[in-house]
Order: sequence, then structure tokens, then C-alpha cells
Amino acid sequence: MLEGYAYLTPTLVVLSIFVFIPIISSFQLSLTRVAPFGNAVRYVGLENYERLLVRLINVEAAQTYLPYLLVALVLSVIAIIGYSILKHQPFGQYRSRLQYLIIFVVLVYIIAIVQGALRVSLIFTLGTTIPGITISVFLAIALSMPLRRFSWFHRLLIFVPIVISSAVTGVLFRWIYHPVVGYINYVLSLLGIDGPNWLSDADWAIVAIMLAVLWRQLGFNVIIALAGLQSISSTFYEAAKVDGANLWHQIRHITLPLLSPTLFFLFVINTINSLQVFGEIDVLTQGGPGETTRTLLYDIYFLAFRGTPQRGIASAESFVLFILIVILSVVQFRIANSRVHYQ
Repeated sequence: MLEGYAYLTPTLVVLSIFVFIPIISSFQLSLTRVAPFGNAVRYVGLENYERLLVRLINVEAAQTYLPYLLVALVLSVIAIIGYSILKHQPFGQYRSRLQYLIIFVVLVYIIAIVQGALRVSLIFTLGTTIPGITISVFLAIALSMPLRRFSWFHRLLIFVPIVISSAVTGVLFRWIYHPVVGYINYVLSLLGIDGPNWLSDADWAIVAIMLAVLWRQLGFNVIIALAGLQSISSTFYEAAKVDGANLWHQIRHITLPLLSPTLFFLFVINTINSLQVFGEIDVLTQGGPGETTRTLLYDIYFLAFRGTPQRGIASAESFVLFILIVILSVVQFRIANSRVHYQ
């Protein structure tokens, strides 16, 4: 047993230096107030977290919408019970649907009560994760079909973004979104549409960054999805064709269930990556216009290094981001227990 711990020692030392000690130091810093100019440090306890609560959560909205949340949860339970009775089936078969419905209702409530950087982060994560994985799966299905002429070129175009950094992606899309010489507005003008000022319009800036991140993550998602598709035995599809199943039935009843471990992995990775996007935001909008694209991560950077430094609050917000990632990961793992099939 001691020999096993001896083998783990190098890994534990590296983790302690680069992970555990910085986490502890950051938490200690979050309980202090550091002078903007100088090294004077004053212990303030949980004051930074209280200030963050006011910045990130609309307490009045939370109190206002709480009764609606409780009513929606009760109605969700009643609806699923009623549906199971109409189908003459036990309630246990619809427990997973109730779980999804409850998660959806709670998520809507959370989005309604949060504000500032936390609201931007949640909307940004939803807007990049779900569409990105959906597009990637269908592209992977298309690429897994029998090879046709120039199919290698199509795969190359999809996989290229993997090797491009977020900063380069930001520079590239800055030219694409240019209001005068940008390609998107040029194409829209050919269709008789007056394109928006993508990076200066508060309504379109977050969408512009989402599209850039979707493009950069597309190659990775397609490769993982394609690997998952290739692990599915062709005998399932051959049997389905014999039974008269069309392409959609094959995707719905064979591909998606057997691809669920891969989809679960992609959801976890894409959720974490979306919450940690920085390069595109910094290059394209720097959190603007206003604060419409300032996510939690960019807000941490802004508080710590831009304007008047507030390192204590920035450290506290970094822990809020950490807790948010943990909560979302736990929710995804809970869903995976009932919906992910490994056999």
C-alpha cells in the first residue's frame, strides 16, 4: 500500500503546487479586501460574497417568481401522474420525464432571477452547448455515410477549427463581422437584407460570439461524435432495415440511444468550455457593448486586472464560477444515470 502512495507522490506534488495550493490561496483572498493600489489587505469575511449576491441575483425577482415556481413544480408532477394514468402504465416509467421537466422549470426560474454576468454566462452556455452538439451529431452522421467524391475535403473543412486558437478565431470573426467589408453583411446585402452591426449592437453581440465559439468547437465535437458512431455495430442498422425502418427511425431508436455515452461526454465538456470562454470575448467585444457579453470569467478578469482592481471580489466570483460548474456537472451526471446506456 505504501508503495502505491509512493508512485502517486509525483502526481500529488504537481497537483498540490498547481491546483490545491492556488485554490486555497484564492479562497483566502476572497475573504479579504485588497487595496487597489498597494498591498494592504483587510479581512472582511463573507462581505465579498454578499456583494456578489446583490450583483448576480435579483432578490426581488426571486421572491416574486417563487410562488410561480412552486405552482409549476406541482403542476408538473400532476401532469406526469395524469399522463401515466391515461397510458395505464406505472408512474415509474415516466420518472425520467418528470426529472427533465423539473430541471427545465427550475432552469427557467434561475434564468429569470439572475442578472449581470451570471445571466450572460447561463444564456451563452445554453446557446453554444445544445446547438453545437446537435449540429455536430448530424454532421458526424453525414460524414459516417458511405464515402463519396471529395468527402475528404468536407471532413477537412470541418476539422480545421480544432487547430485554431480562440484569439485567432476572434481576429478572424472580427473581419467577418465588419459592418462594411465583412462577408456576412455582404451576403445579406445580396439578399436585400440590411445586416446589423454585429459587435456594436447589444442584441447581436452575444449571438456573434456564440457563432464564433460554435465554429471553433465544431471540429472537436464532430470528431468525438464520429468516433462514437463508428463504435456502433452495423448489425443493428442491417436488422432495422430488414424490419423496414427508415433513416429517421434508425437515428432515433439506434443511433441516439447507443451514442448517449458520447453525447453525455460532449455535454459535460462543452458546458465547462462554454463557461470558460475568454479569447473570443476579449478580441471581439471586451465584454461590451455595455456589459451584454461580459460572462463570469470575463467579469473576473475585468474586476481583477482592468480599471480599479478588486481582487477580493474577483476571487469570490471565481469560486462562484467553480460552484456553478460543479452544480451543472452534477445535474448532468444525475441525468446520465437514467438516460446513458453503455450496452
